[in-house]
Amino acid sequence: MSETTSTVKVHGLVCHEHVDMALVCFGSLLKFSVEPLQLVIHDDGSLTAEDTEKLRGLDGLTIISRSEADELMNPLLKNHPHCYKIRYEHPMFLKLLDTALLSQGDIAYCDSDILFLRPFEGMFRWPNAETSALFMRDYLEAYSVFPWHLIGVGKLKLPSKVNAGLMFVRKSAYDLDFVEWFLSKKEFRSKPVHKMEQTCWAALAYRIGCRLWNPQQVVLMRPDTALSDELVAGHFVKEIRYRLSQFIPEAERNAPKDKTVTVDTIPSQDCDILALGRNHIIRQSNRVRSYQRKIPDMIRRKFSVSS
Repeated sequence: MSETTSTVKVHGLVCHEHVDMALVCFGSLLKFSVEPLQLVIHDDGSLTAEDTEKLRGLDGLTIISRSEADELMNPLLKNHPHCYKIRYEHPMFLKLLDTALLSQGDIAYCDSDILFLRPFEGMFRWPNAETSALFMRDYLEAYSVFPWHLIGVGKLKLPSKVNAGLMFVRKSAYDLDFVEWFLSKKEFRSKPVHKMEQTCWAALAYRIGCRLWNPQQVVLMRPDTALSDELVAGHFVKEIRYRLSQFIPEAERNAPKDKTVTVDTIPSQDCDILALGRNHIIRQSNRVRSYQRKIPDMIRRKFSVSS
């Protein structure tokens, strides 16, 4: 929220597979925000009529269908060919482009796997005039670029450990020309694609002034993350989603009139080049181990087909 108490429109991108999770998580966001919020859901193109009917159970919801979004976005991107092309290549880039350009007022976004646990205020409020981007903190430098992209003349600059699952960005600071430049760089591309999208948000945030929500209050959940009185929101990414059901009872038990937690922020640091390098090594090692685990099954399938 921009220094006022007007209603903030929080955008989210939802697919068919995650509708039930979205109902729980977005429902918790609406339940526990002391300040007025409205939800704007972007259909990634997979939502069915039944899905949209379910989602309309959330109060004050607006749903932007994929066809409607295409009609609105195509003219906005006519002079940005890389943005236009990549938007059709993967729905993740609707988060980078649609939620920004179709926002009315400052850009508030929340993933469908973030569970809110207690009443809170101040999340969508600017801490100072110098800050134009707020994000949650990751526990890794989860970016698509390599260390050498951060070195030398014309180097890319990134804040450390930005996670774009939950964010608040000044609409006036969103730079579509910069996004177009970033997406034009083949060397910045990666799999999974969300790393590239997240890196683009982080690079933009560095340019416009970035802070992070208090990592004790807004948490990227891990296997050993424990419930605490400070924990306002937990991001249950794919690898840790099995823990979501363990925390839902806490969200259901708490009431909107319970003690309110004010969400505060901390300064961001510059991305650590050595840490970025270590993270890439770890990810490559994990991919190799995953492939090695699949080899016996691949051999069995080959011989069973042959026989």
